[in-house]
Amino acid sequence: MNKYFLTFILSIAVLTQTATAAQETVHKILPSASKSEISKPVKQLKMKKHKNELNERLKLTEEQKQQAGELRAASQEKMKPLMTELIQKQQQRNQLENSDGNDKEIQALNNEIKTIRQELHNIIIQNERDFMQILTPEQLDEFNKMREERKQIIHKKRMMKNQPH
Repeated sequence: MNKYFLTFILSIAVLTQTATAAQETVHKILPSASKSEISKPVKQLKMKKHKNELNERLKLTEEQKQQAGELRAASQEKMKPLMTELIQKQQQRNQLENSDGNDKEIQALNNEIKTIRQELHNIIIQNERDFMQILTPEQLDEFNKMREERKQIIHKKRMMKNQPH
């Protein structure tokens, strides 16, 4: 029985490694735009779940829901051209890296990508600040609890990702 159990465990380990390697290969082969197209429905589903959780836990009024929707739409409009530019810069960088391009050009693109990401981050932060302005003190306390929970989840994911396999 011990032999069968060991064989079973080894089989699972091999299948897990194979699946992980296949996923990493797909991410390396596919260009950035294709990866974002593949993950778009997943992101939309996560965003909808997050929005529903906010509505439920914060007990937002209809007016607050409308205001939050307007804030979200405005920030998405600001982010859309930046996201397009980010994808283009990433594709340019990938092409240069794959064709043994000039290191200075690659570094310049990396700097532009970093700047665009910072601009996107600033929009997200401002949107969050604006959202917090429409909350009551009780809702704000609950929102801060939710943020802390989310930080802990992200921290755990990062720790698991950085563990040796």
